Amino acid sequence: MLSTISDLEVQFTYNLDEVVLYIYDYFVLSVVKEGVMIDKNLCLRAMNIFTDHFGEDKPFAYITLRENSYSVDPTVYFTLRNQKNLKAFAVISKKEIDFFNFKIEKFFFKQPNMKIFYDKKSAFMWVNNILGVNNS
Repeated sequence: MLSTISDLEVQFTYNLDEVVLYIYDYFVLSVVKEGVMIDKNLCLRAMNIFTDHFGEDKPFAYITLRENSYSVDPTVYFTLRNQKNLKAFAVISKKEIDFFNFKIEKFFFKQPNMKIFYDKKSAFMWVNNILGVNNS
């Protein structure tokens, strides 16, 4: 039974200047690099990658592993809302400031399936539940 992200195979990896995107069958795992400012331009570039892999109809999730310190322009969520097949957005962090910032980000995203987690396994299980994935 697949119970963690590490049990799955990465299909594609994009090592951009600002972020590394690991594309799996039904989700994206991102690691944003230290000191980056996530803005509309970066969001649009990522959305193009998402569409290349998932098309406009295949439901998928976005999981971001917040290991590094970086900034998010919360207005990027206005743009990200246009990715209609993005069904879940998970943030993984152990940092208190990220939990505070998440509340602001969620206000801008205005989608019900956005949640923050302390660990990968909980985020992975939540994503599977939202997307109706059975990994047995």
